[in-house]
Amino acid sequence: MIFLQFLKKHISLLLIIAGAGSIFLVNIVLKATLSDFQYGEYSIFITFLQVCISFGFLGLEQVFLRLSEVSNKQEILTDKKLLRLTLGVGLLFSLLLSLVFSNIFLKIEVAIWLLFLLTFSTSLMMFLYNVARLKKQFVTAQLFNNMWKYLVLVITGLLLLNGTVNTKTLIEIFTYLCIGSAIIFSVYIIKYIPFKFTNSFSLSEIYKYSFHFIISMLTLTIIGFFDRFYIKAMFGSVAFGTYFYLSTIFYFPFALLQGYVGFKELVFFKTNASLPILKKKLIRINFLSVGIAVVIFGTAYVLNNLQIIPAIDFNSSATIIIIFIALGILRINYSMLSSVLGAIGSIKIIRNANIQSLVCIVVIFVACWRHLISVEAVAFCILLIWISRIVIWFYNAVRQLKINTI
Repeated sequence: MIFLQFLKKHISLLLIIAGAGSIFLVNIVLKATLSDFQYGEYSIFITFLQVCISFGFLGLEQVFLRLSEVSNKQEILTDKKLLRLTLGVGLLFSLLLSLVFSNIFLKIEVAIWLLFLLTFSTSLMMFLYNVARLKKQFVTAQLFNNMWKYLVLVITGLLLLNGTVNTKTLIEIFTYLCIGSAIIFSVYIIKYIPFKFTNSFSLSEIYKYSFHFIISMLTLTIIGFFDRFYIKAMFGSVAFGTYFYLSTIFYFPFALLQGYVGFKELVFFKTNASLPILKKKLIRINFLSVGIAVVIFGTAYVLNNLQIIPAIDFNSSATIIIIFIALGILRINYSMLSSVLGAIGSIKIIRNANIQSLVCIVVIFVACWRHLISVEAVAFCILLIWISRIVIWFYNAVRQLKINTI
């Protein structure tokens, strides 16, 4: 009975763990199975999926989350204009993303119409995730959010059993299953989550919120994925595959905690935001992050010595490893601070934070651009950008909380 109660209470966390564990396992298994080139192509495909998930709707799903609410009748109150804008922009931007990815980064030939449908489907699942999240259907939300990871695991397992694992086949099968999943999830939302459309906001208000969230998500996407696409373009598939593998071991595990923090805390801060609570949560999360870092490094070192995982050269990769661990800790802090601004941030505060961050990004890129001649230099540039973003988001979150107490 106690176990069942624990399972029911934490099933959304278990779904996050299962999703993170699925993609983590696949990344390691394919590193040992595919050629260096094939693994590099697989790595850039996974990166592309993550871009679609985080920015496929240009961040408008975050505007939906900010401007919509649940009524006493358990209906989602949202502006019809916002919903139409979100879906329309999603379709157009999905086409643009798929064209850019197909023509510039992916060296394996995949039909452009398949990539377009995949791009829109993964972006749509993120929107549906936010719908369920707003309704506090956390289990359903995490099922939507992690389904692509489960699909990658299942497809990889079947291909390995069949002895025909290759990146092209994996991408094509995954695409069809992803489209099917998006259709099923859409039917569920339409059938079981009632909407009530309003005219609560003018188009100018929607555009203001959209602009600031788009800028915020764009800068976040750039600093989150620039290093990967730059390394793929400048140093090739093999170098990128190695970089991606190291990020899987030393950086990806932090995504488990980061995703859970952002998932839970945004809803929490909508009704429980205060400076003492934020500081207390940041202290706790940093102690936990350092502990996780020690466990990750120690486990990787032991498994590498026992030759259980594909080989890691700790001496030549020391700089990258340290940067990945630092980035992981920073991203968890950002997830907490972003939840505060996402829940209660005014347009003015969000605008100021985005402008300050953009200025810092431009300054850092200008200062570092001529020195981006190695993988380590690219990773260090991204680390500097994340440090600046954490400082800016902390400053503005504290400022917003102080304003709210006046």
